[in-house]
Amino acid sequence: MNSHKLKQHKSTRVSNNGNGNKSREDSAGRDDDDMKKSSSSSSGADCTASMSKSKSKKNKSKRKRANSNASDAASSDISDKPISSNSNDNESDNSPTPADSDSNNIMSNSFAAIQPPLSPSILSFLTTTPYNFPTPTPVQSTTIPLFLTHHDVFVRAVTGSGKTLAFLIPVVEMILRRTSLLKKNQVGALILEPTRELARQTYTVCVDLCRACGMNEPLLLVGGSSGGDKNNNSSSGALSAVSRDLQQFAKLQSDIVIGTPGRVDDVLTRYENIDVSQLEVLILDESDVLLDMGFEVTLTSILSRLPRMRRTGLFSATNTSGVKRLCVKSGMRNPVVVDVAINAMHNDDRKMGAEDCEQQLVPTSKQQQQQQATPSSLTNYYIVCPLDEKLSRLLSFLHQHSSEKVIIFFLTCACVEYYSTVLKELKPPCKGYEYEALHGKLVQKRREKTMERFRERKNDEAGQDNNNNNSSVAVGSALLCTDVAARGLDVPDISWTVQFDAPVDPSSYVHRVGRSARAGRTGKSLVFLTRKEEAYVDFLRLRKVPLRELPDEEVCKPPSTEDAGDANGDGVKTLLSAETSSEQTTAKRIIKSSAGPAVFVPDVLPTIRNYVLKDRDILEKGTKAYTSYIRAYKEHHCNFVFRFASLDLGLLATSFSLLRLPKMPELRDKQLPNFTPAGPEINIHSIPFKDKTREAARQKRLQAELAAGGKNAKQIKAEQRAAERIAKSKERRAAEIAKGRNPHKKKGKQQQIFDEWDELAKEERLYKKLRSKKISKEEYDELMFGGKNKTRGDGGSSGSDADSDD
Repeated sequence: MNSHKLKQHKSTRVSNNGNGNKSREDSAGRDDDDMKKSSSSSSGADCTASMSKSKSKKNKSKRKRANSNASDAASSDISDKPISSNSNDNESDNSPTPADSDSNNIMSNSFAAIQPPLSPSILSFLTTTPYNFPTPTPVQSTTIPLFLTHHDVFVRAVTGSGKTLAFLIPVVEMILRRTSLLKKNQVGALILEPTRELARQTYTVCVDLCRACGMNEPLLLVGGSSGGDKNNNSSSGALSAVSRDLQQFAKLQSDIVIGTPGRVDDVLTRYENIDVSQLEVLILDESDVLLDMGFEVTLTSILSRLPRMRRTGLFSATNTSGVKRLCVKSGMRNPVVVDVAINAMHNDDRKMGAEDCEQQLVPTSKQQQQQQATPSSLTNYYIVCPLDEKLSRLLSFLHQHSSEKVIIFFLTCACVEYYSTVLKELKPPCKGYEYEALHGKLVQKRREKTMERFRERKNDEAGQDNNNNNSSVAVGSALLCTDVAARGLDVPDISWTVQFDAPVDPSSYVHRVGRSARAGRTGKSLVFLTRKEEAYVDFLRLRKVPLRELPDEEVCKPPSTEDAGDANGDGVKTLLSAETSSEQTTAKRIIKSSAGPAVFVPDVLPTIRNYVLKDRDILEKGTKAYTSYIRAYKEHHCNFVFRFASLDLGLLATSFSLLRLPKMPELRDKQLPNFTPAGPEINIHSIPFKDKTREAARQKRLQAELAAGGKNAKQIKAEQRAAERIAKSKERRAAEIAKGRNPHKKKGKQQQIFDEWDELAKEERLYKKLRSKKISKEEYDELMFGGKNKTRGDGGSSGSDADSDD
């Protein structure tokens, strides 16, 4: 099969009339998932939509080429001539376009101009609140006609470019155009999504579209609770989730099914309620991640049950070799490849600011036009700092941006649990600031509630100030999540996406940062790296992802190497001098900032360590996060950048505020100089849960294990005895100091004999009181062994050990 590419370039222009009103003709950065109308922002970038159509013929090939440039912005004056590296056209760059030409151009770029024409109900839906989409994005204007003219498509477009409506509109249009109506239990379209959140988001948009067109409500098939039925009563609650879904399908007679591969395969395999013999179209959204998440076997099972005579569409923001294999497996015939990329302007001077980039619309001899994998309205930053400073700098960043909505990505589910618990214990960035946690191990109901709360959270929620003024103070929020929220989710007003840990798969970087700068809005992203991971910046630049260093105005940014003094990126700490405080007994670490020599980032690790000593829940979550981080780090696809051998496991343990290292193969025979474990005076097994119910259950399990002599019983008893010996030794030293003696002075033999006789006399007096029943057994144990309910033999051995320690 020979592959040939058909490239089309559409040019758009934006003009301002004499009154300052703006005429918008197209927007390449609008996301169809967004429920609100949003305006586009200028970024000096072009969006190029290219299609490649493959046909199999013997010894013959035809190639058609046309050029199409779609502007990514709509708020500045742009000449008729598209921005490109060669400028040999005969068109005048400075001549204005007449107003009547503008109006004709607007009509040609509207949804009404798409051929074959769309139904009036769909056009009406696109112009009503809350959508209000007067013009299609490049991916929509290219994909919709191809789908409606019976072509299979493979679409790759940047995040926030409007892919959801690009397949929902033709899906609904195809079902409306059917000459024969679908019979009972027959479905006309199947849409597969990789995650439950993305499936529910697509379902919400599809419900509005189907209602506007008079079609039956679609069916949602996802794991967890019932998908589309929001009014489950107590009787239906006794049924399984699949049974409720099938009851909902029988009631609605849905024409479109939206779901995750696992649940859809389960329904098609075990039940015969859904008839797919008349399936018109199959959509695989985020097709690359469907393979990465292990759905290949499930997808093969689903595809084997679908009719071959259908239209198939694959949509993604990244292109992988696995997707090409899926094109073959899905039975796509002569697929048209639609590639919508961003043509960004890059100047040789990398210090040129974002405002300069927006104003420089015509390339000069020092500039070059390149494609980039992220929206042009998105600015990507990075900082380099040690592992044990990341949390302190993250909290400093949140305090500085306390009025903005932020999504923070972590490496594993256990890391999300740990950091969400810790951040909620620390001082919030501002009053009313909320943290939400989302990962794949949460039950479906909690995941839905979390996303609902975070979506409804507005940045302008506020209270009155101290002077009782009516002016409001913006309050932000943060969503702590894994890559489960990296694909397709559309949350309004996201200002920053922060990657606390770099993703295992480098293609996930593009999807993570794509949660901001959607629908033409501006956005920013930040990734934390260590000194040995700094090569990741060059790697991303090679993958057409522009990155720049975080500005010095940000307090969380570490100072440059020449300004950092003795603080470097290899974990070497800057300590306060002993001369700064005559009463200071322990060295205190300070974390410098690039904002100025007098600006410091507060170190939160000592505070977290105190929380660990008081709450066993934080201790256990930190240990789980540490082990999961190590195992996930070993699975990095970019193992030439993220080398496990270069990972400082000791500094990593310090960053999680561990008291002891867990037993795992990766730590065997390892010397960890940057980690100081807790001393024997800290009995880890005595650290309680704050939750009294959990603590009571733990004590019950602990007593049962000690009584049964389990594998850990001996170690637990040994640690308890060691902690008790040290505690008793400290008590004796305190008593010596109270008597005016020097506790560190070595005792002579005669003094030791006197002390032993005094101890024996004390024991004898207590024993006589016990025999004469002047004191009870509990009081005797309290006076002899400090309240520990032990036998006399155990207490004697502990006492002798303590004496030998002295």
